[in-house]
Amino acid sequence: MTQQHDQKTQEGLQDVFNTMSQNGRLGGADLLAAIRAAGPPLTDDNIKQVAPADGSVDYAGFVQIMGRLAASESNQHEELVEAFRVFDKRGKGLIPAPELRHILTSLGEKMSNSDVDEMFREASLANDGELNYEEFARMMFSQQ
Repeated sequence: MTQQHDQKTQEGLQDVFNTMSQNGRLGGADLLAAIRAAGPPLTDDNIKQVAPADGSVDYAGFVQIMGRLAASESNQHEELVEAFRVFDKRGKGLIPAPELRHILTSLGEKMSNSDVDEMFREASLANDGELNYEEFARMMFSQQ
């Protein structure tokens, strides 16, 4: 992460915290709303896993939570890429769209065919109907 990007991230977190905090602390629904406003889309369960038990944080605590969420998202992205890599028989970073459809609709957290169709429309398929799975994983995480 560049220093300029890091500075913008810090400023963004500070803005969210200042806007939503009361008396220099975030707690309860305000903490959940601030995390959602500052970070990637998450479920309440995801947020509760990283939020403190008492549910109240100062700015430093908020920054720590956001850091843990960013690291977790990065790890999940890498795990997804590694999972796709298993199906990359030629080692070129590409998976045929029909094979990827089968993976997404039948393994793990199954997706519906209509959800896969929508993702394929948004993804850029190569001329031969193959998908760059690293770009696809990046797109999946940007939509969460």
